[in-house]
Amino acid sequence: MKQVDLTHTDINAANELVFDRLVKEKERLLITTISKAQAFQLERQGRFPQRRRISNRSVAWLLSELLDWVKSREVVISPTLTEGE
Repeated sequence: MKQVDLTHTDINAANELVFDRLVKEKERLLITTISKAQAFQLERQGRFPQRRRISNRSVAWLLSELLDWVKSREVVISPTLTEGE
């Protein structure tokens, strides 16, 4: 495993470090803000990270894959109206 010295690292470089872990449904919802049904539909279409079965009744996602998915989404910003419009 690669050793990383964080004593002389700027904040932007530190933000690139991801310590991967499994994320269950409740946290997946907080990260992605999409419903369980919508996530399942996007997953079937190949447009959302695949879940991993961790037991007979439990699934989880890799945090890094969810964060990559969130970063890949287009941000839509509506133009602000100026006074008098």
